[in-house]
Parts: sequence; C-alpha cells; structure tokens
Amino acid sequence: MTLRSHAAAECHPVVLKIAELARERFASRAGKYDAESSFPFENYQDLHQAGLLGLTVPEEYGGAGIDPVTYVLALQAMAKGCPATALTFNMHANVILNIAQLASHEQKCRYFKEVLEEGNLFATVMSEPDSSFRDRFVLRTVFSPTPEGNYRVQGVKHFCSLGDAANRYFVTGLREGTDTAQEGIMAAMVSRSENGITLERTWNATGMRGTTSHSIRYDTEILAQDVMGNPGQLLTIELSGFALGYAATYLGVAEAAYEFILKYSQTRVIAPSTEPLAYNPLVQRNLGEMSAQIRAAKLMLCEAAAVRRSGVREEMSLATNQAKYLCAEAGVRVTEQAMRMAGGSGFLKDMPLERWHRDALAGPVMPPSNDRCLEVIGRIVCGLRATTLEFQ
Repeated sequence: MTLRSHAAAECHPVVLKIAELARERFASRAGKYDAESSFPFENYQDLHQAGLLGLTVPEEYGGAGIDPVTYVLALQAMAKGCPATALTFNMHANVILNIAQLASHEQKCRYFKEVLEEGNLFATVMSEPDSSFRDRFVLRTVFSPTPEGNYRVQGVKHFCSLGDAANRYFVTGLREGTDTAQEGIMAAMVSRSENGITLERTWNATGMRGTTSHSIRYDTEILAQDVMGNPGQLLTIELSGFALGYAATYLGVAEAAYEFILKYSQTRVIAPSTEPLAYNPLVQRNLGEMSAQIRAAKLMLCEAAAVRRSGVREEMSLATNQAKYLCAEAGVRVTEQAMRMAGGSGFLKDMPLERWHRDALAGPVMPPSNDRCLEVIGRIVCGLRATTLEFQ
C-alpha cells in the first residue's frame, strides 16, 4: 500500500465523520461506560442517525460497502474516542461480512434491512467455556434438527460482546451427529427475542468494560430460515476481518494516549524549570519511540487491509497476524509509556491514561492471541502450513 492511497483513505468522508463523532461526542462519554460497565447506546444512536451502521453492508443492498483500508482507519478513529464502541462495532460489522458471504439473497435483504432501516445491531458469539483457539477450538453448542424442519440450539457462549445490546446473535455450533467443524459447523442469526435465551451478566473486566461481553445460555428453537449456508461452509469464507478490526481498535487506543501525552508534554511546566516537559531530552526520546511504534503499526495495518483484496489466503494470513501483533503490542506499550511520562497524575482516574491502558491490556489476548500470531507468522515464513483459527 502506498502512502498516497493511505492518505486518501484517511480523508474518506466516512473516516472524517467518525473521527468527528469520536472527538465531539464519544470521548466525553467513554469514562462513564467504563465506570458503569455499561453499553454505549448513545454512541450507537449517533452512528445510526449518521447512517454509519451499514459500513460493511454491500452497496447493492443499500450499504456503504467500504473497502478494508477505509474500514480499519474508520475503526481506529472511533477507538480514539471510545474503545468499547470500536470493539463492539467491529463485531457487528464482521457479522455483516459473514452474512454477505454465507447467506441467501432473501436472508441478506432481510438482515441488512434491519441494520439500515431499524438500526439493529448484530453480535457474534463464538467463544465457549473450556475451549480456546490456543489449540483446536472444540464447539459444544449443538444444532439439533426438529420434526418441523427447524433447529433446536443448545449451548453456552461467553465473551459475547454486545451481549445486552444486540438484536440478533450470530451463533455457531455443530449439527447433531457430527464430530468435527469441517463436517458439521453451522451458523444462524438468532433473534434475541426468542424464548430460551438467558443472558448471564458475567462481564466484570479490567478493561473494555463497556463491551458488556456477558455469557449467554441457549436452549431455543430457531427457524430454518435463519440458518445460513450448509454444514461446514463457514470454514470456507474469509474471517480475517475480525483480527484486523481488533488491530485497528488497539492502534486507536495507542494513538489516543500518544496524542494526549504529547499535548501534555507541550504544555506542562514543572518548577523550577520554566520550559514545558517537551524540552526535556528524555521526554523527546519517549515521544519519538511512541511515534515510531504507532507509525510502523499503522502502515502494517493498512498493508494488511490492502492485501485482503488479493484473495490469496497465505498472504492475508501473514499480513493480518503481523498487523494484529504489532497494533496490540503498541496499544499496551504506548499507553504504559504515556502513564509513566505523566508521573503520579497518570495513575489517577482524573486522566484517561489509566483507562486506555486497561483497555489496551485486552489486545494481546484477543484471538488470535499475540502468541498465536507469532506462531502463525513463524510457520508461514518457514514454509510450513499455518492456520490462525483451528477447529476440532
């Protein structure tokens, strides 16, 4: 990706509008959502009113259909205002991308209309207790055919971002009678209003508290019309968008902390000095290091997003894992460095630095975890087969 095309994407009207909302509205609310561990409903009302909930809905269905580079830059801008909004928006936007690849024309018309006209939100619920993508993920949620031609879904999902806000859940599980995801993984858009869905308010996290990533217990019958694709088909579609969105979010957190501490350093004067902290060589060194980390991560993120257009899976996997690793690491390192530079004040909740640092800590453990990213990168550069997210 060239610097010119990168700059052009940053000037896209969508990116500029989201940056404006993040700066003028989201940022002032973020502390409240963190303190209360409450979902950013007001931010989503703003996004809906601005016509931004359908960024990844294809143009032929009335959406913006934005390209991957513009998307990650928009998400990064959103995260600078409210990281929890950006992280949950990424879930919603990538469910839409899954629908675009899996669903029938009738399903696309129905679901996309819900988003564009009604402002509905979609959540993806993949994670399950006692399963992890550190190894092969074992799905225990079961889709059992009913005599009426529908399905009964039974299982427990956790870390369900948008848990108490989504109108539909993108639920995955195995068809009854199958043992592996390759032969039996299924996906359905389950309405939150269905009987037999129990939200368990388990989310009491260190950071990203506004994502309300609660656990959900399913024992409900769903209509066949809400099941998308055939058993096993989910594994054939492109799923790297989630990881790129995570990368963009945590890079946005890093950039917010950097811009804050830069302004602080340019204006803060501590006696007996008569000059701002920015005149201190050690402060200059720290700011230089942070700036380099952010720029390197951002260029890698934009390159990875651009590579998605190629359709070559190995190239996408390599670039996506590199971007996710660099951006998540930048989030942790830059926010910690900014807190240290602010001294004791940076440790106080009067400043947003400690909140950004707590949010950033989630980055390296979100799938693919940074350790997994490095493993996949290493296998690819060694010429070995590598799969980022593996299922049993």
